[in-house]
Amino acid sequence: MKIIQTKSVIMAVVSLLVISAVTMGTANAQFTIGIKAAGNASNYNQLTDRKFGLEAGVFMRFGAGFFFQPEVNYSFKSSTPRDAINEFANNVQLKQHFISVPALLGYHFIDKENFKFRLTLGPRFDFKISDNLEDTDWQTNKVQWGGQVGVGMDFWRFALDFSYCISADNFRNTADGTNKTNMANLFILSLGFKFIK
Repeated sequence: MKIIQTKSVIMAVVSLLVISAVTMGTANAQFTIGIKAAGNASNYNQLTDRKFGLEAGVFMRFGAGFFFQPEVNYSFKSSTPRDAINEFANNVQLKQHFISVPALLGYHFIDKENFKFRLTLGPRFDFKISDNLEDTDWQTNKVQWGGQVGVGMDFWRFALDFSYCISADNFRNTADGTNKTNMANLFILSLGFKFIK
C-alpha cells in the first residue's frame, strides 16, 4: 500500500483548526459540531466509469447567516478504468482511500430554529492514504485539491447535504513515462447529526 507522509495531513488539520478557532472567536455567533456519513460516486473524465464509495467524518459550523464549515472526513473512492488505461490494473476496479479536508463558506437562505436551507462553496483537499495500484506501473497524486459546491438543509439536529467536487489528478506510468492529467469528479449525498445545535 502507498502510504502518504502523515506530516502533510497533520499540518492541514492543525491549520484548519486554527482557522476555525479564530473564526469562532470573531464570529460572535452560533457554533455547531456534528458527525456525518455519506455515499459518493466518483470517476475520472475520459478515463474511468463511476462507481460508489463512502465517506464519514466530523464537521463544524461557525456563524449564523454567513458561516464557515470545516470538515475532516475519511473518503473511499472507487471507479472502473475505461479502455484508455485498462492495462494499468488489468481492468479491475480502482480503489482509493483519502483523508478529505473541505473548508467551506456558506449562507443560510432560510435560517429558522428547526429548519435551515443553505448553499456552501469552498476548496477541498484530499490526502491519499492508499490505493490498489501498488502492483502496477501506474501512480496517482498523493494530494488532490479542487473545489466543492453544495446545497443542504437542517431539520432539528439532522443535516442533509448534496455536494459536487472537482479536482485535478495525474495518472503516471513509471515504466514508459506516460502522464495522463485528468479531472476527478465526485458526487456526495450525506446525512449528519449535530451534537451542538
